[in-house]
Amino acid sequence: MIGLANGCSATWHANRIFFLTVAAYALAVVFAASHWDIPLNLRIYSRPFLLFGFGVTVILFVVIATRVMLERPARLFPTLGRRLRGYDVVNRLIVGVPVALTLPVFFSLFTSMKNGLSRIVPFYADTTIVALDRAIHGGQDAWRVLHPVLGAGPLTFALNFLYNVWFAVMFVVLFCVTFSTGDERLRSRYLVAFVLTCVLLGNAAATVFASVGPAFVMPFYGNDTFFPLMNYLQATNAVYPVWAVDTQRMLLAYAALDGPRPGSGISAFPSIHVAVAMLNAIYLWRFSSLLRWLSVAFLIAIELGSVHLAWHYAVDGYASMLATPVIWIFAGWLSGLRRWPVAATAVS
Repeated sequence: MIGLANGCSATWHANRIFFLTVAAYALAVVFAASHWDIPLNLRIYSRPFLLFGFGVTVILFVVIATRVMLERPARLFPTLGRRLRGYDVVNRLIVGVPVALTLPVFFSLFTSMKNGLSRIVPFYADTTIVALDRAIHGGQDAWRVLHPVLGAGPLTFALNFLYNVWFAVMFVVLFCVTFSTGDERLRSRYLVAFVLTCVLLGNAAATVFASVGPAFVMPFYGNDTFFPLMNYLQATNAVYPVWAVDTQRMLLAYAALDGPRPGSGISAFPSIHVAVAMLNAIYLWRFSSLLRWLSVAFLIAIELGSVHLAWHYAVDGYASMLATPVIWIFAGWLSGLRRWPVAATAVS
């Protein structure tokens, strides 16, 4: 019983601000869903997270076991056990598993709200955002500025590949942070910042600036402004895979259905893809120079891809790059509140 109590205390100590932030968001979602009749589904991502978590665990164990076997120890299993203990596996599980179990519920709530944003505020802001985007880019749409450089099939394919890899990068960084035990305050800051980035930008700001993005202005507004870009993407897709074209069709089909589904919900301003890439760049900046500059290059690629693939206006990404550092600072302040006397009961 003492061990269980200590484990629960350690879990709460490490994750308190994260849990409180998610709980506050859940209460807000329940209220909004009730008020605007938004369908909720808490199990959208249960299976994907289970499969991803299992896959990451297996890969990690295989890597550790392979390293041990290459050393050819006299006693394999005792050596493997010591190596696992050296990775602080028990404490990683104590602080990480509760967060890993909470994340699919959080993502399900987030997707449910994103899918129902148009019930709160109908899409209206695209015309204004397009005008702002053109004012910033010399009177042209941003995609036209980029097209002379990016408008080639292999480059479009490469950007779309990176844009899809974003999901894997997001989950890998999120899981690594979730099960980290080095810098406790940094871990809390990232997890809280991640939640706040999704909530404040992906739900709140997306509701205030309700917009659909270049790929959807024709079906939603009857506006053919981005018809040349869509024609280019569809023509390129006949030669090189441009998965964005099929995904956009899928999202449009989902928009005609009732209830959330994995990845459903149309929203342009601001860009969550860019916001998460920015958050990861901020987090990884303190590590090796390789991770630092790879994260910056990835951020740039995501911003370019978001425009070139007709997902976003350029200003959607600019707004995310400006807002995310503010959220990071705020999350750092929140994480500092963890230095309360009750934290002293946690297991070291």
